[in-house]
Amino acid sequence: MADEPQRYVLSIAYKAGPDPRITKGADGGRDFLSAESLELAAWNYIAKGNPQVGIGHVDGTTGAATVVESYIYRGPDWDLGDGIVVTKGDWLIGMILEPKSWELAQAGKLTGLSPQGTARRRRVRRAVPA
Repeated sequence: MADEPQRYVLSIAYKAGPDPRITKGADGGRDFLSAESLELAAWNYIAKGNPQVGIGHVDGTTGAATVVESYIYRGPDWDLGDGIVVTKGDWLIGMILEPKSWELAQAGKLTGLSPQGTARRRRVRRAVPA
């Protein structure tokens, strides 16, 4: 089986703090988590057991990959190219893709991760200079 690809991918699951490349989300908001909150979310994802992976937030796609690694990056900055930099506090997930998911990734049709869950949006108040 040496000719078989491992089908392993390592990806940013979620960036800590605001992503400088995103000014406004598709829904008009700009959501982000502090490094501390993100770390708790990452730990909870694994602690609950049986982490699930689907495709595109579409029902019926669960099982597209098996999570084999999940961790908070501790630094230093890691420039991946194309304007993407992994920084301290980012959540990384390593997965073994199922064969169909691997084909989609190789074809450039799967290019990133988006955690699915629920949250409560609250406004960040900016300090007013004195």
